[in-house]
Amino acid sequence: MTGASAPCPTIPRVNPTPASKPRRVASTARGQPAPARSGVKSADRALDLLELLASTGRAMTHAEIARRTGVPKSSLTALLHNLVGRGYIEQLQDTQQFQLGEGAYALARRGAHNRDLLRASEPWLQRLTHDTGESAGLSVLRNDMAERIASSQSPKAVLYSVHVGVMQPLYASSAGKVLLAWLPPAEREAYLQRVRLQPRTEQTIRSAAVLRRQLHQVREEGVAWSFSEFTVGIVGLAVPVLDVHGRALAALGFALPASRLDDTRKPKLELALRSAAAKITAAMDKTRSAEAKSVHI
Repeated sequence: MTGASAPCPTIPRVNPTPASKPRRVASTARGQPAPARSGVKSADRALDLLELLASTGRAMTHAEIARRTGVPKSSLTALLHNLVGRGYIEQLQDTQQFQLGEGAYALARRGAHNRDLLRASEPWLQRLTHDTGESAGLSVLRNDMAERIASSQSPKAVLYSVHVGVMQPLYASSAGKVLLAWLPPAEREAYLQRVRLQPRTEQTIRSAAVLRRQLHQVREEGVAWSFSEFTVGIVGLAVPVLDVHGRALAALGFALPASRLDDTRKPKLELALRSAAAKITAAMDKTRSAEAKSVHI
């Protein structure tokens, strides 16, 4: 720290949540504020601040951040308050300086993970639809919901459209049941204690006891089913995509009209999903091994 400066404001911290993806350099090579540009000022300032802390790799005082970014001190205090509260910036207890928080690193890890997962799964989603004629999707756990992050649509005239970005309750979808079944026991029980089992259809599970029994069966059999529980007339089935440690990275599944499912087709669809999930796991493991090797070169 150089020169006298006002004490850094102490800012409370709360649990981190997702934020936006960084995009531009915060300041010039000489450390001067970046030139003005069009866009949302508050968003630009937040990104400038995060990029500054990332590029310096050290903790900085309130006054230094204000000088380097050109953000007025009063505005900077409010901005830091928000970013500390979201966990993307951390304020050190002893010096009151600011540095990147765990939320920023977690966001980067999560983004890289989902990027690799999408790359690994895309060809197998297409293969599943090509081989079976049914819509296929890949879902991950997001805030007590199953979020679909990739899909392949059935070419048939009668189909169930599997759109990216759809959020489904864990208790009312096959993908959700898989993700829930593979949670650590304490996390799964905490979910069951807090969730309100609001019915989507007449077939939606309404009892935590019934859901517990189903989840036990899902773990035993390695596949989850949903019969008109999220959408009337639609059957869903899903299997876990596991990492090398047996943890669920995602749920891979089909969604199809109930009229196209019979007893002879069930095992064929299950087998197709299990095979594709194993291939995705292998591709993810290969990616991780290559990344680890590059770090040690």
